[in-house]
Amino acid sequence: MFFLKPKLIKNGKKSNAELLFKDVSPDQWDQEHLTKANLDFSIDSVRLVNEYAERLIHTEFGQQLLKEHSENFITRIGAYLGEVIKNHKDGQYRWFNFNSIQENTIHLNYYVLSVDDESVLYSKKLDHVLCPIFEVKQYFDGNSNYDSFLAYVEDAIKN
Repeated sequence: MFFLKPKLIKNGKKSNAELLFKDVSPDQWDQEHLTKANLDFSIDSVRLVNEYAERLIHTEFGQQLLKEHSENFITRIGAYLGEVIKNHKDGQYRWFNFNSIQENTIHLNYYVLSVDDESVLYSKKLDHVLCPIFEVKQYFDGNSNYDSFLAYVEDAIKN
């Protein structure tokens, strides 16, 4: 008898990432900085995303937004970071549903969902998983191993 692994479920996240510049708050800084031209999925643009996250964490307006919509922000920022990584990994990674990857590899045995309907970047060829949404959740919770999103993205691209 053959034991078949459950099917991997692809789950594109680019549209979530684009919400960083398509669905912008009325805050003046957000309006001026969170634009399609500035958020071009380059490594350098991650600095701006990090500055945005710091504003969310350290301003009253941002804290209120995080309180009311934390999963949306975690998913959007995580998707953005993931798209930057994906674009710099020569097409080796794709977005997949967290649960379908967890059922197909041991690499997520110690992870728990950080948001509902979480996705991860996975390379079938390398059997390697990257969890940018999880990393953003860790960052907002003050539990990240990285001091910035840029450090995380550069590490993910390098390794």
